[in-house]
Amino acid sequence: MKTEKYTMTYEGPEGTKVTREFNSEDLYEVAYHTLEFIRGAGFDYVDMLELSTPDGSIYRAETL
Repeated sequence: MKTEKYTMTYEGPEGTKVTREFNSEDLYEVAYHTLEFIRGAGFDYVDMLELSTPDGSIYRAETL
């Protein structure tokens, strides 16, 4: 499987900036890092993220 590099950046209204860079080989890692990025940007009420492929495979990341 191919490793891909992702960079996510959020600039908040108060001038705060959150950046998360990561490498991923599968959708599970993308889901996990996306959830951590969203929570790091201040959306701490988001506790689960679910992604699926066209064939129906589900990848879920959650904070318990």
